[in-house]
Amino acid sequence: MSLFYETALRKSFVVYNIKIKSGLLPRKTFFGGALVQWTAFFTYILITCNTPGPNVVLAMNTARVHGLRKTLPLIAGMMSGLLLLMTFCALFNLLLASLLPALLPLLRTAGTVYILRLAWKIAFPKRSSRQNTTADEAPEFRHGFVLQFLNPKVILLGLTTLSAFILPWTTSKAWLFGCGIFLTLACSNGVLLWSLLGAAQKKMMTRQGRFWDYLMGGLLAWCAFSVSGLKELVF
Repeated sequence: MSLFYETALRKSFVVYNIKIKSGLLPRKTFFGGALVQWTAFFTYILITCNTPGPNVVLAMNTARVHGLRKTLPLIAGMMSGLLLLMTFCALFNLLLASLLPALLPLLRTAGTVYILRLAWKIAFPKRSSRQNTTADEAPEFRHGFVLQFLNPKVILLGLTTLSAFILPWTTSKAWLFGCGIFLTLACSNGVLLWSLLGAAQKKMMTRQGRFWDYLMGGLLAWCAFSVSGLKELVF
């Protein structure tokens, strides 16, 4: 999700809520909200959760190299980290939003370093005595769990979704927690779909050459570049 889209989305809902409070638009209940709101909500979730990012690239490459079965602990770690992070966003939305500007540079730096390390291991894996066979072990539960807290985009996803789509209509803790669970499932679904694609590639292409290592490592390095915040400055 580009910074431009997120900024435009936030501005549109600020204007929308000002019009509601000023009486220019009729106030509606959460269930009877405008169709535009729900369309924007599901479009935002669909694009954010299913486009390649650190989670998707890491899970897809793990399935490509080690198979889907050995990727499941990594996906479980991602789901657990996502659920815990979205719960924090639901409980401490305003606090996290106020602390985020100060924490964002630190998160971006730590996340960039961690993701670049993963990208290096993918692009230049250790090789066993058997040709085209990696000697590296598959990423584990802890790798997927830690990655969520070093990826600023995941935190921004939770805060943006709650502040732009949920809080303008309701402050119910049940809705906030429900949205957090929905976001976790949506992100996990995207990760699982890309993992299935990686597992299918493993079955169709028995020889996993260096090209695919370089390609997947390069994609993850691009994710690190995006997380660092330099992408918005350059482009």
